[in-house]
Amino acid sequence: MIRKLIWNDVKKNKLLSAVTTAFMAISAMLTVLTVVLFTNLLGAIDDLMLQAKTPDFLQMHAGEMNRENIIRFAEEDDRIREWQICLFLNLENSAISLNGHSLADSTQDNGLCVQGEKFDYLLDMKNKMPQVMPGEVYVPVCYRLLYDLNVGDIMEIGTCKLTIAGFIRDSQMNSMMSSSKRFLVNEEDYESIKGQGEEEYLIEFMLEEGADFGAFGTAYAQEGLPANGPTITKPLIRMMNALSDGMMILVIFLVSIVVLLISMLCIRFILNICMEKDKKEVGMLKALGIGKREIRQLYFSKYIFLSVCGAFLGLLTAYFLKNPLVRQMQELYGVSKNGWQTGILAVMAVLVAEGIMLLSIWCILKKTEKLSVLEALFTVQKEEKQKERGQYLFIGFVVSACTFLMLVPQNLYSTLSSNKFVTYMGIGDGEIRIDVRQTEDIRGTTQTVIAKLENDVRVEKYALLQTKSYPVFLSDGTSCNLTVEEGNHTIFPVSYVKGRAPEDETELSLSSLNAEELGLSVGDSLKMLVGGRKVTYTICGIYSDITNGGKTAKAGIGDNKTPVMWSIVYVSLKPSVSREQWLDEYDGSGVKAVDIADYVAETYGQTLQEIKLASKVSAGTSVVIIFAVITLFLRLIVEKNRYSVSLYKALGFTNARIQKIYMVKGLLSAVAGVTAGMFFGEILGEGLCGMIIKSFGADGFRFVTDWEKVLFLIPAICLITAGIAVWTGILEIKKVKAFECCMRKE
Repeated sequence: MIRKLIWNDVKKNKLLSAVTTAFMAISAMLTVLTVVLFTNLLGAIDDLMLQAKTPDFLQMHAGEMNRENIIRFAEEDDRIREWQICLFLNLENSAISLNGHSLADSTQDNGLCVQGEKFDYLLDMKNKMPQVMPGEVYVPVCYRLLYDLNVGDIMEIGTCKLTIAGFIRDSQMNSMMSSSKRFLVNEEDYESIKGQGEEEYLIEFMLEEGADFGAFGTAYAQEGLPANGPTITKPLIRMMNALSDGMMILVIFLVSIVVLLISMLCIRFILNICMEKDKKEVGMLKALGIGKREIRQLYFSKYIFLSVCGAFLGLLTAYFLKNPLVRQMQELYGVSKNGWQTGILAVMAVLVAEGIMLLSIWCILKKTEKLSVLEALFTVQKEEKQKERGQYLFIGFVVSACTFLMLVPQNLYSTLSSNKFVTYMGIGDGEIRIDVRQTEDIRGTTQTVIAKLENDVRVEKYALLQTKSYPVFLSDGTSCNLTVEEGNHTIFPVSYVKGRAPEDETELSLSSLNAEELGLSVGDSLKMLVGGRKVTYTICGIYSDITNGGKTAKAGIGDNKTPVMWSIVYVSLKPSVSREQWLDEYDGSGVKAVDIADYVAETYGQTLQEIKLASKVSAGTSVVIIFAVITLFLRLIVEKNRYSVSLYKALGFTNARIQKIYMVKGLLSAVAGVTAGMFFGEILGEGLCGMIIKSFGADGFRFVTDWEKVLFLIPAICLITAGIAVWTGILEIKKVKAFECCMRKE
């Protein structure tokens, strides 16, 4: 009997039932996609790192090295399970060509290596260790799509030619956010090409379970072991791998939350419409003595049925949409092995999404229990007017939420693609960055570069920053090594969360992650061992940084005797100077000169493409929601006010005049919604994205807004869509006849 009643009600209200099911399906689909993509990404990364045996601690070093000191350290430290030293032959990018594509413009450090002996394996596309034959090379998988490479193509290194035998996944350097890329070759080829590049050492350690990476890094530094290069830990490697695709998942998650909220409110509105239409029937049922619990269960059974249909459609749609979205993840990291866990989590995600909506429906239905027979049978005009105002407010809310959905991904994209974003990465706000790393005489090479810049009339300004490592002593008696970048930090500043750049020799600024880990803030002090004596420094600023693990510091002039780990020079050229020609002159011989805009584009290109795609999807979703919801609601409002519309017509009002009244109300609601959506998108959206990006070390995040799109394009799209939807919805007014008001009473 109940099944028949439910089915009859669905057939009676086909449009409302279909819309309710659609909202439930969309919410389920987006929630499932978020869970599936997230678990696939993390599962694939974890599987790759497990099979590749990614090191827990990695110290890159360029220059001379005393292996005996490392052996002694490895034997004495109980935290070390295994260790090895891998070689990385850093090549000049201009000497490398992939199937005719020169890497001269690449901002990556490209080099050759052989397979690791104990761990840190480079794996093929089946996540197996490839056997590299003489004359063959395995190319990083990220270059396959970038340069349209295939097996059998030729890689040229100077006069040497190697055949591409396959592609490799590098658990350390897979992401374009990693500044280096390794090509796997045979040992014979490595030795024959060795003279064409500069060798670097990758000093790698596998630690015992539960070992503190930070404490181990401090112990390594205190021993004075080779450290002329960045330090990388396993959590940082995992984070860098997840960051690019994680941004896209973040956008989808944001869309799913907003759509779930819109769905709940739309279903709530639809349910109120249905209850309003059935109010007299409910009153009659109560008058006949049918219990309020039975009435509520009857309605709730219908929505359980619609929820099951929506959940099934959502799961089915997510299944088909998942494949193109996970294709790139599988290319970079392989197929995740936690398939059944992902399936269980997907079902749980659907249950949560549908459960939230059903709980909302249950709460609304409980209100029917308070409805008396007289209230159900007779309408109160004051309540009707209040409900109508609420309906227009709801239209404004939907437009506001959809504007928010369009604005946040667009702002995230414009921020990451902006030149200013580099200041959140710990990179100075300059045009060109010159790195002096891959050379034994870093000081001498740096001085040569500076002398050349001094006499270069094309240079507008420059700043030299040299990175060194100093022991620091904290107030609790502990000590650690601090990577300090010395120089004038006011010429090309980074983004400061608190305070400012150091301006004298007794001031020091810390990166956000360092400040948090050391428990220091602006105004605090710490002692640093400089030139054999303890010097007290005052913390003058906290800045945003994601380079070198996000743990750096900045100071003025330090000790000239302390070894320089690497040097960086930021440069701005005069307006008429050709950057490409200038870069060609300075790049090479241990010096790497890159255009910072190109560096950001190459580093974040993959991420930006995915965010742009997600932005387009969210914009399309928003347009569909605005049109569907406003059209539906205006039709329902007109239907609800059918008697009033008919009365207006009987009094001589034309269709155009009546439509104008509804048009103005609908458009005013849309305008208010767009305004609110832009405000909350800028404020709340910035805070939400900032919380996520802060976890990577980029604190103090601020949107770099493309005002042309924010002030004109997005509002125009929303308002034009809303205007068309309002007009479509009020076309129903033409179908209302003037005599209808005489046929019934309200």
